Amino acid sequence: MAKLIYLLLLCFSLQLVAQETATNVDAKENVEDPTGLSLLPDLPAKNQIPLFDNRFRIDYEVEEITMVFFRKRGSASVILVKPDGSKVNVINADDQDIQWYDDKTYDLIKIKKPTPGPWQAIGQILPESKIMVLTDIELNVPPLPDHLMVGETIKVTATLSNGGQPIVAKDFRDLLRLDVLFISSNNAEFENFGAGVIELTTLADDGRNFDEKPRDGIFTGEFKLDMRPGQWQPKFVVKTPLYTREVVQEPVILHKSPISYEVALATKAEDLHWLTFKVTDPMINPKSVALQGKVRFPNNEIQSFTLGESAEVDKKLKIVNYASGTYKVDSILFAQTVTGRDVVISLPQASFVAEVVEPEPVAPAAADSENAGLTTAASEMPASAVVNEPVVEEEKPFPWLLVILSNIIILGGGGFAIWMVATDRSFKTLFAKKNNSMDLDSLVMPGASEAKTSSAAQKNSKKNDIMELSLPDD
Repeated sequence: MAKLIYLLLLCFSLQLVAQETATNVDAKENVEDPTGLSLLPDLPAKNQIPLFDNRFRIDYEVEEITMVFFRKRGSASVILVKPDGSKVNVINADDQDIQWYDDKTYDLIKIKKPTPGPWQAIGQILPESKIMVLTDIELNVPPLPDHLMVGETIKVTATLSNGGQPIVAKDFRDLLRLDVLFISSNNAEFENFGAGVIELTTLADDGRNFDEKPRDGIFTGEFKLDMRPGQWQPKFVVKTPLYTREVVQEPVILHKSPISYEVALATKAEDLHWLTFKVTDPMINPKSVALQGKVRFPNNEIQSFTLGESAEVDKKLKIVNYASGTYKVDSILFAQTVTGRDVVISLPQASFVAEVVEPEPVAPAAADSENAGLTTAASEMPASAVVNEPVVEEEKPFPWLLVILSNIIILGGGGFAIWMVATDRSFKTLFAKKNNSMDLDSLVMPGASEAKTSSAAQKNSKKNDIMELSLPDD
C-alpha cells in the first residue's frame, strides 16, 4: 500500500514539472521572437489594404507591407501568389528576403518593397485577417470620442498625405472619397448584435457641404449616429484607381439616447399638456441642457419652441390642448458632457394621444324661496345623493300676428309706390286742392268778378306804367 502511494506522488510531481517547463518554453519563445504575437496589438493602428475573397492589390508606392492571416486552428500555412504567378510560402520565404512567422492559428508576414499588382492568398483564411502597409501615402483619422450616444452628430477630420504633404493634385480632387462605415462587433451582449455594416456617409475634398476648403488634403464632414446602441467598430476607407487605404479604429460603445419623456395630459379643455424632458445619461451635464424643436398638432399645424439653459434638472414644455388626436414633438439637444465636450443630439420623436374634454354644464342657482328650501334640504343630504336637475326654460310662442302685419305693410307700401310711378303722379299733385270753375263767390256775388276784373286791370295798368319808365331806344 505504501509503495502505491509513493508511485502516485511521484507521477504527480513529474506532471507539475512538465507543465512548468512547457510554460517557460512558450514564454521564452514569445519573448525572443520579435515578429510574433508582440506585433499584433500594433496592427490595427496602421493603414490597411482591404482583402476581398483572399485577393488584394499592392500599389507601386508601398515600401513595406505587413500581413497577418488568421486561419482555422491546425490548418496549413497560407501560400502567397505574386502578380507574376510565382508562389511564396513559409519554406522559401527566406530565399526571397521575406520574414514569415508560422503559428498554429495565423501567419505573420513582412515584405519590403513588394511587387506591385494583384496578389492572392491560398488557405483556410478567416475574415478578420489584415494587411497593413507602410508607405508614403497615408490616411490619418483622429479617434472618435469615448462616450457616443444615439442621435449624436459627429464631426470628423481626416487627412490623406503623400510623403507627409497633403495630396492636392487636381486629378485627385474628383476621385478621392472617404467612406465612413460602422461595423457591428456581433457581440450578443449588445442590442446591435447581427446589425452588419452601416455606411454612414461619404466625404469629399471639394469644399462643398461640410468640407471647409477644397483640395487641401483634408476631409471635413459630419455624420449622425442614427443606429441601434451597442458595440461598433469605426472604419474609414479611401479608394482611388491606383490604391486603397483603410483605417480601422478600436471598437466604441454607442449608448442610448440621453433623454427620456414624461407626459401629463390636460384634464380640461382650458388646461395645458406638459411634456417633461429628463436627463438619463450621467455623462450629460443637466445644467447645460438646451432644447429646440417643433410641435406638430393633430391638425398638422406646427409650432416651434426653445428651452434654454437653466438650473432645473428637468425641462418642461407646455403644449396647448388644441384638438383631439396625436401630438408629435421633434427636438434637438444642445449640451455638454461632464468632461466639457459639446454635443448635439437629435432626440427620438415624442408622441402622445389626447382628447379635448368639454366642460360639464352648470345648473343655474335657484331664485325663489321654494327652490332655496329644496337646496337647503339637499345640502343636508349625503354628497352622493345630491343631484342637480337641469332647469328647463318655458318656450315662448312664435309671434305670428306681428309677422303677418309686417308683411301686409311691406306689400301695401310697395304696391302704392308702383301705382305712383305708373300714373306719373307726385306727392305735391296728390295732396294739392283742385280749382273749380264754379265756386260760391261766383254764384252768390256775380258783380264781384267784375270788381276783381277791374282791379286786375288796374294792376296791369300800373305794371304798364312802370314799364313805360324805361328809357327809349333813341
